[in-house]
Amino acid sequence: MKLLVDAHCFDYATSEGINTYIKGLYGALTRIASDIDFYFAAQKIDKVEQLFGHVANVHYIQLTATNKIKRLLTEFPSIIQRYGIDYAHFQYTSPLIKNCKTIITLHDILFKDYPQMFPLGYRLTKGILFELSARRADLLFTVSDYSRSRIALHYGIDKNKIYVTPNAVSEDFFHIDANQAHAFVKRKSVREYILYVSRIEPRKNQIALLRAFHDLRLVEKGYDLVFIGRKTLPVPDFDELLASLPEEEKQHIHIYNQVSYEELKLWYKAAALFVYPALAEGFGIPPIEAGAAGVPCVCSNLTAMGDFTFFENNLVDVTNSEVLKSAIDANLSSSSIDTNKICSAIHSKYNWKSIAENFYMQLRSARI
Repeated sequence: MKLLVDAHCFDYATSEGINTYIKGLYGALTRIASDIDFYFAAQKIDKVEQLFGHVANVHYIQLTATNKIKRLLTEFPSIIQRYGIDYAHFQYTSPLIKNCKTIITLHDILFKDYPQMFPLGYRLTKGILFELSARRADLLFTVSDYSRSRIALHYGIDKNKIYVTPNAVSEDFFHIDANQAHAFVKRKSVREYILYVSRIEPRKNQIALLRAFHDLRLVEKGYDLVFIGRKTLPVPDFDELLASLPEEEKQHIHIYNQVSYEELKLWYKAAALFVYPALAEGFGIPPIEAGAAGVPCVCSNLTAMGDFTFFENNLVDVTNSEVLKSAIDANLSSSSIDTNKICSAIHSKYNWKSIAENFYMQLRSARI
């Protein structure tokens, strides 16, 4: 069997959930599925080769299209025909010309339930393309039970025909060197800090953490606040609140647009507390990365994040500012959180080996 994987997401400097998903899933799957020939397609082949290596059943195809329209309309159908591809795996959107069986992972359709959080152009174009791709898929996957139920509802697809292959945490998150992490942060001239990792946009709700940090007067208590993530949509409320803060407080709020993967792990490990007040997620990777790193985590209980029950009392309603502030204050005042228990639960449920085995089982069943 020949399986084509659209890996063009690795052509960009920034990394998001799709990159984590493909890297984790296929990093495990290529090691267990010896009966499959994998074809990874991207422009920056050297970058993808570093991820998946050089083994007999792994091949690389260099993309030449400079935009997604040409890539989907002509280049992928041409590649599928030229290499005799049996299955092609795309994230969200597949080519309009279907000349092999397609696998779609539709990570979320949050814009259907939260239209106010997405630009009109995004809602119109993605609304058409996502639904068409999902309906035409021979295998349809998503990353959480929440997303599965919303896809079934909005697109009228039988829930039993949508399979869940969740995101997971890379094994190295469970083994970050604490001394190295604290030494790294010290060089950044950052005190003890609260961390939030995710791109900056309205539904990520960074403003709730910024407001809580200010209201709790945490600068006076010796804490800094660190945001890691690029701004992808306007967040005027966040910008206005940040600008209004006293200069002595703003000096202790650090915003990093992008950091390397190795630095990101160090930022996680050295944090006093990780807070994730997102309003809507199809999955929500950062909280489980923080948990795997052994860091106490206050997490939103909304949408897909409600599955993270191992956070127990730290899984909270972030729309209630008093509840969020109380949770933050309690975690900074107490060391009673059993981070080892949380870490173990995450490792058991969200590991790429078992997720890849489940994906492989569904793929083999579809071939029978």
